[in-house]
Amino acid sequence: MFDLESQIRKWRRHIQSAGSLGAHDVEELESHLRDSIDELTGRGVSVEEAFIVSIRRMGDAEALDHEFAKVSTESVWRQLLVPAADEDARRKQRTEIAVVLLLALVGGLLGKIPALFGHPLAEESALIYARNAGLFAFAPVAIYLIWRRALSLRFVAVAAVTFAAFAVAVNLYPSHPPHHTQILAALHVPIALLFLLMALYAGPGWRRPSFRLDFVRFAGEVFIYAVLIALGGLVLVGVAGGMFSLVGIDITSLILNWLFVFGGCGVAVVAAYLVEKKKGAIESIAPVLARLFTPLFAVLLLVLVVTMALTGQAPSEDRELLIMLDILLALVLGLVLYTMSARDAEKRADWWDGIVLALVVLALIADGIALSGIVGRLVAYGFSPNKTAALGMNILLMVNLTLLAVGYFRFLSGRSRYQTVVDWQMRYLPALSVWAAFVALALPLLFGFA
Repeated sequence: MFDLESQIRKWRRHIQSAGSLGAHDVEELESHLRDSIDELTGRGVSVEEAFIVSIRRMGDAEALDHEFAKVSTESVWRQLLVPAADEDARRKQRTEIAVVLLLALVGGLLGKIPALFGHPLAEESALIYARNAGLFAFAPVAIYLIWRRALSLRFVAVAAVTFAAFAVAVNLYPSHPPHHTQILAALHVPIALLFLLMALYAGPGWRRPSFRLDFVRFAGEVFIYAVLIALGGLVLVGVAGGMFSLVGIDITSLILNWLFVFGGCGVAVVAAYLVEKKKGAIESIAPVLARLFTPLFAVLLLVLVVTMALTGQAPSEDRELLIMLDILLALVLGLVLYTMSARDAEKRADWWDGIVLALVVLALIADGIALSGIVGRLVAYGFSPNKTAALGMNILLMVNLTLLAVGYFRFLSGRSRYQTVVDWQMRYLPALSVWAAFVALALPLLFGFA
């Protein structure tokens, strides 16, 4: 039997693999495709015939890619360095680069706001910068996505209200020693904002699992590019600092208060631009990284679980071990999501899916150990902001990992499609952001801003 939704998903992947079509462009094309299919089926044409005719009407991926993007594929970096073929495309290219550079500057200027209130970048004001870092870095990315997707005022209003709410909360909430709620806010605000960025990235189709999965890939690649740019910047700054010191000039203050602030707050939007412009080339990174790190993390978790069992080391007795275990679980979930974004949903189950299932099961065991440690510390010491935040996140991770384990097992046993696993996971993502927002906005109120 002809499966229309499966064929449309294959067509979407083929279109996206052509090069530089954005999520909004693909959404528009899919809408036209579905309208054409509905029109033909309304005339009595079969669904399969309507799909084939509509595909022919739409044209092939290469023609669509040229029509929408008008970019050269002769070289990976060519479109950044060489002007486009026609004046209209060159003007759009120059405009986008100018917008990105301006937004990177805006991010840097936002990062200087604490200094305007007498808080230069120093050890005593580190918490101020930490709790605002996500806002400073993600605000330019949000503006860039709104501009690039030409989103409606509804999206603009939601984004503005969300950023304003977090900015007011993290800066106007009082903070008392040991400042745990402020540290938790610094860690959880970026997680909460990622859901907003996902909605801006996908635009009107943000509820669709396929668009959410596209954003997972986008976010992972932005992180990779941002790290690479940051490492290059650190090398450049280190060399510059060393050279100036040789001639008797100390530029430490310049590096800390200007270069680090502007670079740290502006790098995310530059990375987002590079990912958007280089989709066809960058997407090949996802499967390579997934294949490399999935078995390594599985071995690491196995060794860790066995070691704790043999040594009798309990997380409830070691706070630092519990923290590191939670960080590892978060990394594992991110890796599984990235693996999911790199996999062809129509491909049959194979041994690689078994490795991913093993990783998920090991993560479940580790999460069970972490939860037992948290409960043990709650019984021994009572509730605190840190333990409450960790308890909630570990419960969410336990549910998430359980859904993944069940989904992969059903897929490997032939009782469901891989797309079902994807749909479950993409629908669960908002729960993580909602909890992060609760930790940042409500937990300080519950624990007296301590």
